[in-house]
Amino acid sequence: MKDGLRSRKNEHLDICLNTSLDIETGDTGLNAVGFHHRSLPETEAGGIDPTTEFLGCVLKIPIMISCMTGGSEKGRRINEILAAAAGEEKIAIGTGSIRVMMEHPETLPDFLLKRLAPDSPVLANIGAAQLLEYEPEKILDAVESIAADGLYVHLNAAQEFFQAEGEKTFIGWKSGIFKLLDAAARRDIPILIKETGAGIPPVEGLPLLKSGAAYLDIAGTGGTDWIAVESFRSDGWRKKSAQSFIGWGYSTGELLLAYRQISRAGGESGRTVADRIIASGGLRTPRDFAVSLSCGAYLAAAALPFARMAASGGPKAVTAYIKSIAEGIKAAAALTGASSLDEFRKSELRIPSDAADRAEKLAEEALAAEEGSR
Repeated sequence: MKDGLRSRKNEHLDICLNTSLDIETGDTGLNAVGFHHRSLPETEAGGIDPTTEFLGCVLKIPIMISCMTGGSEKGRRINEILAAAAGEEKIAIGTGSIRVMMEHPETLPDFLLKRLAPDSPVLANIGAAQLLEYEPEKILDAVESIAADGLYVHLNAAQEFFQAEGEKTFIGWKSGIFKLLDAAARRDIPILIKETGAGIPPVEGLPLLKSGAAYLDIAGTGGTDWIAVESFRSDGWRKKSAQSFIGWGYSTGELLLAYRQISRAGGESGRTVADRIIASGGLRTPRDFAVSLSCGAYLAAAALPFARMAASGGPKAVTAYIKSIAEGIKAAAALTGASSLDEFRKSELRIPSDAADRAEKLAEEALAAEEGSR
């Protein structure tokens, strides 16, 4: 089974890097969000400071290379390219799942990304299912063994269900997270919670933030669809079933707008959400990253485009992509008349009524649940 884990990680990476396979499904909802253009912006684009503090480090721009796979030779090479670029451009980066490292200690060097990005936040990563396999202290020891600045817990119930080797019961995931949060607080290790492409609605996200999660990475639809990935590893009835669920979840755009609405509503819920949302799920163009930040996200992240550029174009391609994102953020901020990144995050936006309605319902659901629990 352990060797099967490494083989599965290699399969996942091969499928993700294969541009002929359609694994980016669904709609991010980001294209529907429009900026208010200012013909007379009265701003100095070069004067907008995009630096952002994150987990004790200062990022040049509020961007993260999200968690990638690890524990294989191909994965190691890609991660090293990405870590070097993150270090050079001073942005955050996540590792592949440290489950591989915990089951195959010989792969630990593959996860030592901090040596390549000493001044950038490096986040370890583990699945919620593994919180039932390992005690929190063992997981946190593994995080410290690679000098990571924090730990991502990824929620991938949809992928697990359609994965032939995956879990079919998700009982205990929530209590496992709360147990880990308690243990991590005693050791001052930040815990971040992320989805893997189906999104975290506010009704689930608010309790996680209030229980001590440092950040919430909403990871909505529109990017890598792990149900689609698993469908390419399946055949027969299993493949047919998976294909019918491709695109499952909430869009990145509607979730960002919902959390933004809660933040703007103020009160305890607003303070809980403010500056603790990370946007991911289908962010590809510089505009996508800019829109995500304008919707209030503290950081914007992606995985697949970085991995593909690292594999096909090497370090220069990754660095050029990061620079294009930085330029896009500055352009959007300047052309909307924002004089600072914080002001840009509070931008007034052009939002279609249907998108606004969906976001409002998600926000109201969460606030009603919160009120009912008091």
